[in-house]
Formats: sequence, structure tokens, C-alpha cells
Amino acid sequence: MSHLIVSEARLRLMFDRLNAVDDLTVVAMAQSYGYKDGEAETIAKAYRSLISTLPLLSSLDNQPVRCLGIVGASSVPTALWSYLLLADIFKIPVKVKISARDIASIYLLQDIIMRTTGTTRTAHGGDCEPSWNIAVQAGDDLLGTGFWDDCDRILVFGSDVTLDVYRQRFPEPGLVIGFGHTESILVFDADHAQTDDRWMADLLAFRHRGCLAPHLVIPVGGFQPRDLAQFILGQLSGKVEPDIERAISLRQKFQVLMVQGHPAWLSRDGMWLISYDEGLPIGSIPGQLHIVDPSMVLNAGCKIGAFSLPESLRGSSPDLDVIQAKATWECLWGNAQIPTLHWCNSGIPIVTTMTH
Repeated sequence: MSHLIVSEARLRLMFDRLNAVDDLTVVAMAQSYGYKDGEAETIAKAYRSLISTLPLLSSLDNQPVRCLGIVGASSVPTALWSYLLLADIFKIPVKVKISARDIASIYLLQDIIMRTTGTTRTAHGGDCEPSWNIAVQAGDDLLGTGFWDDCDRILVFGSDVTLDVYRQRFPEPGLVIGFGHTESILVFDADHAQTDDRWMADLLAFRHRGCLAPHLVIPVGGFQPRDLAQFILGQLSGKVEPDIERAISLRQKFQVLMVQGHPAWLSRDGMWLISYDEGLPIGSIPGQLHIVDPSMVLNAGCKIGAFSLPESLRGSSPDLDVIQAKATWECLWGNAQIPTLHWCNSGIPIVTTMTH
């Protein structure tokens, strides 16, 4: 094929349609699917970010996959939206395996897409409603049923264990693209934190449950761990809806850290825990933050997801520059959990996952 499967003109037209849905409408639609006010507003913000810039197309993006598979395991409603949105634009059928508790987000996006095209989208015209086959089976029940047989590509979101299961089941090169565990980082600048509170959005978005939610904090500007922890906790306390399960998990982790002799601080509302020691935490839970030195991240060899920092710190430190170069999503404060279509998930541009 000598031309792009989606022309720039068609892409711009479709994004103009998507942008025509205002934030209040997206909020109202999200609420109709059961999302509460704060999360519905975050969904609207994430939607606006997603369609704020056109995806980058190249001459190689001219052969879409025959069918795209997505294994979704996320507490963030918009986690799969970028892939589903582009699949619809490229007219790629999609098979989705997702938990029943997350299925509302898929139907919400489908509803938004239908709204943007209105009456022009018919079965006899050039457009039709998104072709998404959605399954909610628990575990890996679909692996032996032939559900994935016609998929040219399967995107796996979840734990490294889940990723390994699918790579072993489908060993063909390039068939499975996996997005396993990553560590996201919030760079905390003492000079600006007093007057700029956008950093809080990185932690409060989706109640700190997303795969791009920062769990590591790098202090810059002379903040000592205790002072930094107390400042952060003081700002965050009372900002999320009380959650007994989350409070119990954080209280148990706090007690373990104290018994082990590690400095740890718990917020007044019990919804946030900050720790500090010489090693990186193994696994993190919503509400848990860990203060680290840049050298610790560089020497750990961990996969870095989002890297969020204020504009003033760009290019300010060789160590930070190296960490930033390894991150899959480098952004300014407040945008860690709401990437655009220019996001390179695990180094892979989103458009690349749609094409051969």
C-alpha cells in the first residue's frame, strides 16, 4: 500500500468530532455509568488530554493488524481508551478481556464515540459502531477457547506474571506486547511546592490506583525526608474518600515498617503512608509513597513508568536526565495518570501497536 490507512485529513476530522463533546457532557455520561463526581471529573480531564494532540503517523502505519486483542487489568477507567480509540479510527476489530468491575469504562468510551458521529454512523455507510468483543471471564479461562486465534496482536496489561502466561501461550514474535509492572516517580521541588499544588493531581487522580500513579518521590531542593513526608501528608490528608480496606492495608504496612526500624509516616486520615529507607519497596499499594535518592533508582534497574516534575527542573540534574530518558511517560506535574496519544508505553508508541 502506498498511502496511509488513515489520512491526516480524516484523522483531524475525527478528532475534531471527539473534541466537540464538552467536559460537562463527559462528566454527566461518566456519572450515568456509576462513577462518582471526583472520578467523573478526572475521567473528563483524561479524555480531554487523550484527544488534545493527533497521534503521530508515519509511512509505516499503513497496514493495520487484522484483529487486536487486549487483556486489561486496571483500576483506572481510561487505561485502555487510547488503544480502543485508535482501533476504532483504524477500523480494527478488538477483543477485550477485562474484569466485570471495569467494563463500564469500555461501554462509556463506546457511548462517547457513538455520540460524536451521531446519525452519520450507520451500518450501510462508511462508519459503524465500534466492533468490540468484550469478555469478562475470570482468570485466564479464554486461553484455551480459541478466543484469541484471529488476533494479530495481543496487548497484555497487568502483572509480570500475567504477561509471562500470555507470552508462553503465544510465543510467536511480535504477537504479544506486554506492559508489566513499572515504577512511576514524582520529583518534588521544595522551592515550588509551597505555591504550586499541581503535584497533588498526580497522586489523587483515580485515587492513586493506576499503573502510572507515582509511588516513588525524589526530593530536590534540600527537603529532608521527615519534613518532606510531613508536608506531603499534610496536603493530602482528607483529599480522598475514606476507604476501610485501604486504611487497613496502609496501617498494617506502617506497623511492619516501624517494627523493622524504617522511618515511616501515616496521614491523619489513614489514607496515605510515606516511608524512607535504603531500598526500593517490593510492590506498592494505593496510598503508599517511598522517598528515594536518584542513585537508588539508577542502580535498581526498575522499569520507569511516569516521570513527573515541574518545568523548572527539566535539564537541572544529570541523574534526573538519565531517569527521565528511561521513563515511558515524561510529563509536568499533574499529568502522570493522564497521558496523551504521544505516550510511548514501555517505549512503544501507541500507533505502533495498531500496525504490522
